[in-house]
Amino acid sequence: MKKILFLIGLTVVFSCSAQTVYTWVDEDGVLHFSDTPTGEGAKSLELPDVQASAPAPKFEPSKPVDDQASSTLPSQELPKTQQTEREVPAPLALTMLTPIHDQTIRSNRGFISIQIELNRKLGIGEQLQLMLDGRRYGAPQTQPNWQLKDIDRGTHTIAIQAHRSGKLIASTSPVTVYLHRATIK
Repeated sequence: MKKILFLIGLTVVFSCSAQTVYTWVDEDGVLHFSDTPTGEGAKSLELPDVQASAPAPKFEPSKPVDDQASSTLPSQELPKTQQTEREVPAPLALTMLTPIHDQTIRSNRGFISIQIELNRKLGIGEQLQLMLDGRRYGAPQTQPNWQLKDIDRGTHTIAIQAHRSGKLIASTSPVTVYLHRATIK
């Protein structure tokens, strides 16, 4: 690989300054190039006098394959899937359905059911993260419902955040719930 790069570099240098190149092989079997004959047995190579430059590259505008197929139809006749692909999705909005703010939940097993409503489907790379008491709880998911188990009794704050590629794009308002669990002493 080094020899190829060396040859390319020499070719560029020699095309700018000299038209005669000398080559020889040393005692280690390494092929050398130079514009002056330095060793015995050096062979001269005559390079052509090239003054031409390469033509400028030509670029054609690219089109997605789907656009070529649909360009023959007016936009009102496009299939529904192609119409929605061209529209920018609405900003995501999340609404907490259950539990409601200041709700008292009585569960001896510490169950809390959470359900949210979305104004549209989640897009590619969008996920929902449950926040319990200001910290992430569980792994991000794409389903709008959670079943929490064995939560300690007391006051808890619940919110859901939507993330796209790691960035926060939407969130519910925090909801405070009071979990009551009977204890036997």
